[in-house]
Amino acid sequence: MTASAPTTSQLVTAVLILLPIIGAAIIAGQRYRQLPGNLRYLAWLAWFELPLDLGGEIMGLLQRNNLFIMPLYTVGEFWLLALVYARTLQSAAFNKVVPWLVGGFAAYALLDSLLAADLTRFRPGQQVIQGLLILAMVGLYFRKLLHELQIRSLTQEPMFWVSIGLFLYFVGYLQIALFSNYMMQHYSMAFNRNIWTIHTGLIILLHCCYCRALAISPRPAQA
Repeated sequence: MTASAPTTSQLVTAVLILLPIIGAAIIAGQRYRQLPGNLRYLAWLAWFELPLDLGGEIMGLLQRNNLFIMPLYTVGEFWLLALVYARTLQSAAFNKVVPWLVGGFAAYALLDSLLAADLTRFRPGQQVIQGLLILAMVGLYFRKLLHELQIRSLTQEPMFWVSIGLFLYFVGYLQIALFSNYMMQHYSMAFNRNIWTIHTGLIILLHCCYCRALAISPRPAQA
């Protein structure tokens, strides 16, 4: 049985998702030498995500299951974001915890994948744990921001855009990840597609925030 050709709507959605992802990777390449240490890790995140997102979207258009990519994506994203926030927070205590957090999460993701009966089935545990850990790092950043009160314009602060994007994305995505399997069993496919359309919007929003953060000329003090 051959897969049907992707619809115009599916093609448009894929393009809308990929545009800010590709944009972030291009901006990262153009500005890499001018970026401070924390944003260089964000640049590496943009480059890491690009082939995985591109491959995932192509497989989706071909109606191939792409969920087996998720463990690699989740662990890599968390690792690079942990490095971004380690350089941003400049906390000795946090720096000591980061290797344990990343190593522990990677071990959990590996074990969860090895024990899974089917890697092509959505398993929300990894995404939920990753989301909570990243939201905790975002919370530490905002705590530092409020405590120091050194930034005159938040809109000119790259890490503000990164943190706002991550906060909005994971607050929304956690709801979808937690209840996705339940919704698939108890609601129509049309309803599920509408819910995942929200996720598409969150992805676009997050990577637009990445683009903005990478495009801002950062303060010398952050280098």
